Amino acid sequence: MASSWRKWLLFAVVALLGACASVIGPVEEPRITLTSLRLLPPSGAEQRIEVGLRFMNPNGFDLKANGVVVSAGFNDVPVLSGAIAEPPVVPAYGEQEMKVVLSASLLNGIRLVRSIMEHPDDPVSYRLDARVDLKLPLARTLRILKQGEIAAKAPGAGAVAEPATTL
Repeated sequence: MASSWRKWLLFAVVALLGACASVIGPVEEPRITLTSLRLLPPSGAEQRIEVGLRFMNPNGFDLKANGVVVSAGFNDVPVLSGAIAEPPVVPAYGEQEMKVVLSASLLNGIRLVRSIMEHPDDPVSYRLDARVDLKLPLARTLRILKQGEIAAKAPGAGAVAEPATTL
């Protein structure tokens, strides 16, 4: 008797979890745009930077998060990191701007500068990684990754024009 009761309880729990998952459905990751950068006064050997980020929610429901963790690196060197505790709600099909203070690693910053100085003509690769811990019945974590390259020189830069000669 006790064994059949446990089977029914297990079935009910599994059905309830499945129903919760189907109500929420798939969550499309928000899009992030960098909107501002502001150097804050240094404290000791640490430089802090206030970064403005605009989150665009492509989902049909509000995105509520427990927190957001952001890190950025250049040329495979992790340089900046920070977090937002209890970020504002991003409305369904809407946007919300958030400010996050990122701390720069002094030693990794030195490694980055050395890397750029050793190869000044190479493009600088970047990587922005954000983790958003959503407030949902079944806790979900969204990972957002943006990466690319920044050209070392503008197109056509560095080309020296030949002086005109008259004969």
